[in-house]
Amino acid sequence: MPLTPEAMRERIKAVVVVQATPLNRDGSLDLDGLRANTQFLTKKCAGRRLVLVPVGSTGEAYALSDAERLKVIETVIASSGGKLPVVAGTSAAGTERTIELSRAAQSAGADGVQVVLPYYHVPSEAGLVRHFLKVADALNIGLMVYNNPAVSKLWMPPHLMLKCAEHPNIVADKENTSDVLLYKAIRDTVSPRRMAVLCGLGDLQFAYAAALGCPGFVSWTANLAPELSLDLLDAADACDFGRVRSVIARSGRLYEFVGTCAQRRGHDPWILPGFASGHIYVGVMKAALEIIGLAGGPVRGPGDDLIAEERTQLKEILHDIGVI
Repeated sequence: MPLTPEAMRERIKAVVVVQATPLNRDGSLDLDGLRANTQFLTKKCAGRRLVLVPVGSTGEAYALSDAERLKVIETVIASSGGKLPVVAGTSAAGTERTIELSRAAQSAGADGVQVVLPYYHVPSEAGLVRHFLKVADALNIGLMVYNNPAVSKLWMPPHLMLKCAEHPNIVADKENTSDVLLYKAIRDTVSPRRMAVLCGLGDLQFAYAAALGCPGFVSWTANLAPELSLDLLDAADACDFGRVRSVIARSGRLYEFVGTCAQRRGHDPWILPGFASGHIYVGVMKAALEIIGLAGGPVRGPGDDLIAEERTQLKEILHDIGVI
């Protein structure tokens, strides 16, 4: 049985791995590879604080058809066998389509859904809140708001997040602001009894938010190195910030490499130099999965794959940080 919204609120206080969507060389879904990747995470992490999120931004949801997205969600649910919670990405620019995708994920057995702020046309404050309330009204499972200004070109401020948190089915916020003070503003406004406010920007940003009591974080590196992310969460829970620094000294090498790859392609102006930038992190992640023997495949357009020289450099980094 899927988690209740109340149970999801607690289980989402975890490492939330935004899963890659493996593709075959012809660009079609590699469902066998997706099963293998999901089983890899399940075997390593069953019983630990890990949550699976298929077809989010990292899973290239924007480049998949609705039928493909649902097939990925169904495959992850079946492959995880109930051993890890599954929160499916069901975002769309319009409310009605978001409801359709979310209901389909619920019918497939998802424990919850992740819904990004509406994009393309920026809604009014009333329209923004109405979007989430209407989606939540249509569901019996928990909803995680994906508060991502880089994708949606807007940010849900604390007073609006508070209105969303009053709905019993809206139980979490994947908070993607890079400003730790804005993260704190959300946390200070929204009761943790109503909403778990996670760090959405990955392992490095979590190291800052952890000092404020952040209960969990979203990670793309956990696709290939879940132990690193889980060790980071455990260290933060224990307030062992020496160990936090030790862990991010390893995982941070991957973020730095992403920044290097981005600069080679024309640096994304949204991100500070030297760290994760733009869409190329998906290409890095997929190449890394292949290097360690899992399924990756090409990135769908308009994303970039790594060149041979970069793959060689990435393999050396993975060796240096103990992933291979």
